[in-house]
Amino acid sequence: MAEYDITQFPAKGFRSLPQLVMDHAASHPDGVAMRQKDFGIWQETTWQGLAELTRAVAAGLMDLGMKAGDHIGILSENRQEWVQAQLAAMAAGGVVVGMYPTSPAPEIDHLINASDTTILFVEDQEQLDKILELEGRIPLMQQLIIFDPKGTQGCEAYNLISFAQLVRNGRAALSALSGDIDSRLKAIQPDNTGLMVFTSGSTGLPKAAEITHNNLWAAACYTIQNFVGFKPGTNVLSYLPLCHIAEQNVTVINALTGQFTMNFGESLRTVQMDLREVAPQIFFGVPRIWERMQSGIMVQTATTGKIRRALTMMALNSAQPRGAKRPCDWTLKDKLAHGFWSLLIYRHILAYLGLNRTRVALSAAAPIAEDLLHFLRGLGLNIREVWGMSETTGVGSVQPDFGDCDGRVGIFSQGIQYRIAEDGELLVKGDIVFKGYYKNPKASAETLVDGWLLTGDVARAEPDGSISIVDRKKDIMINAAGKNLTPSLIENTMKSSPFIKECIVIADRRPYVTALVQLDLDTMRIWAEQNGVSYTTYRSLAENEQVAEMIDAEIAKGNAKLARVEQIKKVYLLPKELDHDDGEVTATLKVRRNKIYEFYETEINALYGT
Repeated sequence: MAEYDITQFPAKGFRSLPQLVMDHAASHPDGVAMRQKDFGIWQETTWQGLAELTRAVAAGLMDLGMKAGDHIGILSENRQEWVQAQLAAMAAGGVVVGMYPTSPAPEIDHLINASDTTILFVEDQEQLDKILELEGRIPLMQQLIIFDPKGTQGCEAYNLISFAQLVRNGRAALSALSGDIDSRLKAIQPDNTGLMVFTSGSTGLPKAAEITHNNLWAAACYTIQNFVGFKPGTNVLSYLPLCHIAEQNVTVINALTGQFTMNFGESLRTVQMDLREVAPQIFFGVPRIWERMQSGIMVQTATTGKIRRALTMMALNSAQPRGAKRPCDWTLKDKLAHGFWSLLIYRHILAYLGLNRTRVALSAAAPIAEDLLHFLRGLGLNIREVWGMSETTGVGSVQPDFGDCDGRVGIFSQGIQYRIAEDGELLVKGDIVFKGYYKNPKASAETLVDGWLLTGDVARAEPDGSISIVDRKKDIMINAAGKNLTPSLIENTMKSSPFIKECIVIADRRPYVTALVQLDLDTMRIWAEQNGVSYTTYRSLAENEQVAEMIDAEIAKGNAKLARVEQIKKVYLLPKELDHDDGEVTATLKVRRNKIYEFYETEINALYGT
């Protein structure tokens, strides 16, 4: 059997995602396509097994009356059934609609109706209960299929059946429907919508971005430019929401492109343990994940023995300045220091994080603090910042190894055009640019102009051809003196502190910069114990005078890195953690600034003495 050659992938010509499964099953049937951990044991599914299951589930859906073009929703945490349902729905000619499992019922109401979903896969009783709350408000809903039916016996709402029953029904009907499945697979056209991805909804209701099969194919082809050299069986761990385009890129598109193995842990609570067991060669994290890892390192260091703690702090303190340099600029002293600390400290830290085998780590979805990037690179982690959005089918540009370029988000893949408008907005054109927003021609026309995608991001072109993202166009603030300020720069500088989880800047039309700050409870616990600060709840910590003084000192450290006009003059410590259910953050944990400003209007005015 010939070894799979990822570089020959584009030469095959257009393929839909389910067709790639069939291709791999034909050429490498015994390769491991996915693993899922159940009751502590990793269960494997081969490419042949995945192909058979895809056809069985597709037959089951068709047996239920699904027609080509129907919209099939999935409301679940990450698990192998999510991807199996996705591939089967696509194979049957359907459009897959991903929905965030953290969304409350009123938000799901909008997602279902805005996408015209008729068949919905739900994970368990918790998700089912949200749908039952919406009875009478989702008129197009015809069928519910549940992955884990525990506790739902006797429920017949929307013709509820279990995923296992769907598979059994599909296998029974497969012989009669096999030809129809082949016909639907062949009938998939590049311009057909294959996937709907909802935008974050940070400034309004989420919009359903239509991703075509050709968008997915193009994204797969561009993947090759960044992952040449990775062999079939390369491990990826799926843990961020699969309804997010970034996780679709990493878990589904990359795996189907390179014959990588998708790994699904038991739950979000076991991610750290799963990460250590899988030890993926490719790992993707949003900035909050990397911030949490840094906090975890600091917590572990603070709780270890005196001598070990001193050595570890020496190693960590040396990592950041070295990581700020490109490896090609390291002096002999830098190389010797890195080799010494790697042998003694860094390799153990990376093994603790589960990243000791990671050859490429990616950060995307929001800006990451530059100091944090330097810290991780100083440990020896090849972390590369990525830019992309739902409307570009995920990755648009990516940094070279260890961020070896002038721009913060790297270089566009070959075949993607970009330009920067007079007002600084980044415009992108290429096969990865989406079709438009479903049933929203006004928003589509405002976003797609003459084939160019108006990204809403303000960018800066660098001399070496790479780019940097300044901020979201709508987030740029102009203070009372008419000075333009970039809130993300200020906020990320402050979030470099291990004690600050979130920082929300206020400056628009104001005489000076202030901020709302959310504490990082994990690191604050350790600090409180070491400094004899008594507390019972998050609120009691936030209202403690010693805590306020310490945060003021952390803000002062951050201010020292900023221009005078950017420096934060006053801070209000939030009395609670930001919550999706309260409408303060989106499902992807992006801050809804307008909502925050509205909720804390009195406190913000007090910062300005009004």
